[in-house]
Amino acid sequence: MSSLRIGLLRNDEFDGALYQNFGGYQELFTALLTTENFVPEITVYDVTAGQLPASPDQQQGWIIGGSRSSITEPEPWMAGLFRFIEDLNAAQAPTVGVCFGHQAIAHALGGQVSRRAHWGVGLLPAEIKATEWWMDPLHEAPIISFCHTDEVTQLPTGGRTIAEADHSPFAMMAIDNHFLSMQPHPEFSAGFTHQLHEEWGHLFDETTRVQAAKSLAKNSDRSVIGSWIRTFLTRSA
Repeated sequence: MSSLRIGLLRNDEFDGALYQNFGGYQELFTALLTTENFVPEITVYDVTAGQLPASPDQQQGWIIGGSRSSITEPEPWMAGLFRFIEDLNAAQAPTVGVCFGHQAIAHALGGQVSRRAHWGVGLLPAEIKATEWWMDPLHEAPIISFCHTDEVTQLPTGGRTIAEADHSPFAMMAIDNHFLSMQPHPEFSAGFTHQLHEEWGHLFDETTRVQAAKSLAKNSDRSVIGSWIRTFLTRSA
């Protein structure tokens, strides 16, 4: 049995029935990454409360999680996150950004994040544009749970496009061999995604709500993305 010490930079937390039924981000990422032979040791840093790691080498790998907050409407706690992302980049620390985390990496390193006209939500494909060493198993267009109102519209310095989606031109990106980030949420299980749509459906416009509901009939490839993240973090550490 192998393991890896992972620091989760938590930028939000679920509440209510979602939390009661599925737990928070720590539980979601633990479930995503755990296998018969691998169990991650995830330590949470509540970034919104000012809890930031002392240094990039405090953990063997890092995950920067999602948030209902928007980089297009900066909040004071985000400044510390952006500074630590710069530190992670300078140290070439193995780091994975998800949704808000993806956008935060882009913003902190010179890219651009913009507000979308409509939600990008549902079990949707991401078309792979570059084959990388951590892609095991290979998949040309994995279907993953998206749920976002912001998107990366310009890559950061050194960034390269890994995947595109109809509603997200930079759905997945990488910087060298130490940063991997993505707009979708591979940590969202099918059950979690269904309940999320039920609770948040009132936020979507009618067309988006109908399309998102239809998408839930698809099977998620989240296990593929989980394998990619696990390989990326363990081999980079």
